[in-house]
Formats: sequence, C-alpha cells, structure tokens
Amino acid sequence: MEEKNKKREKRVLKVNMFLILALVLAIFLAPTFVSTARYVYNVIYEHYLASKDFYFTSDKLTTTHTEYEVTNNWNGSSSYRITIDFSSKKNDKAFTEADVEYTVTFTHSDNITCRLSKTSGTIPGTGSVGVNDPSANKDFITIDIDPAGGNSLGSGQTVWVDVVATSTSPYRQTLSGKLVIETGSDNITYQIIDQVDSPYLTLNITNSGAEGRDIKLQYDPNVILLDMTSRFYLNRDSSKSVTQQINGYAYLNSVTSEINASSVYSVKFYKINKRQDYTYTGASGQTPIITVTYW
Repeated sequence: MEEKNKKREKRVLKVNMFLILALVLAIFLAPTFVSTARYVYNVIYEHYLASKDFYFTSDKLTTTHTEYEVTNNWNGSSSYRITIDFSSKKNDKAFTEADVEYTVTFTHSDNITCRLSKTSGTIPGTGSVGVNDPSANKDFITIDIDPAGGNSLGSGQTVWVDVVATSTSPYRQTLSGKLVIETGSDNITYQIIDQVDSPYLTLNITNSGAEGRDIKLQYDPNVILLDMTSRFYLNRDSSKSVTQQINGYAYLNSVTSEINASSVYSVKFYKINKRQDYTYTGASGQTPIITVTYW
C-alpha cells in the first residue's frame, strides 16, 4: 500500500509540473490562447484523471470531438449498425479499479432514423470483476441506422450521427465524435453482429445491386463454425468448398455461394469461445474474423 501511495504521489507531482509548463506556454502563445485554451484544458485534465487511475476512452470518440469516417459503406436501404467501444484501461498496468458509470446522447442527419442500444451504461472495474475477467474495463453501445421515412438513399449520399458520451462516476469526462457514412459506394456490404457471451455471431451480407454475386467466406474453424442449416450453406457451390483437418476430422474453412440481387443474407457462425466479441462494422483499423470476397 505504501509503495502504491508513493507511485500516486509521483504522478501528482508530474501533473503539477505539467500544469506549470502548460501555463508558461500559454503566456508565450497569448495571441492564440483563446483558440488553444480548450485543448490545453483537456490535456491537463486528462493528466489529472490519470493521476487518479481513471481512464475513459473510446475507439470512435475523443475529448476533442473528432470526425470518424465509417469505411464499410452502407447501401442506404437496409438497417446498418455501428458499434462504439468504451474502455477504462490504458494498458496492463494502468486501469481503473472502480466501475465507470456513463451516459450517451446523440443527434443525427435528417435523412436517417437512429436507435441507441442504451442511453447509459457501466464499464466494470477490476475491483468489481477482477483483473483477469474478460469483461473488465470495457463496454459498448450500438446504433442502428435506417433511412428516414422508409425510403432508400441514393448512391453517394452522406449521413452522420453525432454522439456524446459522458462519464458520471467516479469522475466526469466527456467524449464525442461525428460518425460519417457515405451510402451506396459498393453493391456488396457486410457487417458482423456479436457480443460477449453470445454462443454465435451473425454475418449480414447485403447485395444492393441488380445482379446476383458470388460470395466467398473464409474463416478459421478452430475459432468459429458455420451453421450448416443456413441458406448460404445450402446453396453453396460444393466444388469451391475447402476443408482442413482438426483432430482427424474435416472442417469447412471456405465456402462460396451466390447471393441474389437486392437481397440480404444472414449467416450464423457458432463461436468456440463465447466470451469473445467478434463485432465488425467495417470501421478503420478493424479486421473481421471472417474474410469476405466477392465477384
């Protein structure tokens, strides 16, 4: 306990030194102080929270309200889901022990409607669930998007959702961002719907074009297994299927099938480890557990 208090005192000292340096820089930057004041405040406040072992971050939201482009473009007709992850952990040695309570609000462009999975949540701290628990220091929300009025959006149209997440306990911090999606850039779009403790994930593939397309799914059967009752599997091209041996048994790891024009296919995969979350929205930096190719 004494060692931990000494480490915390060192962090507080570093924060105080950083504050003094920031104020000195502000004097030299007086002509532009007004425009940089908020940035300086955010940086100082984040250092202060870190000195209290408090972290509240997101994969798509920031303290400076950045614009985030969702790269897996939406066809503009079927429902589209965006997942936003939250974390109360910086690394394996810096994390929040207390539960972090937060709230979420949003606005959106007039050409869509949105449904938020929840308006408040809790990021479990290590003091509640333990350091080694998979659920520790993370949580997420989802936003389901549909075209307004039930009308499909044309190719090249832009939609946006502006999200604000605010931690309310044990400390207050605000994250925000504008999520931007361009519609109709590709006839084939896909996303993976999943969550922790779900025994399966669902791959949704949309063909918004006027012709059928061949789709190939490649995956690791050590991690997930294809539901062989799905329409995608039953309509497969057997000559293009590929298997691999696991403990003396043949398991599919590549399946090819045709998806009809203007249709949506949902393909279920059973997870070997249900504690994993394989959600994929196509956002920059994500790598899907299933490789989708089409021609």
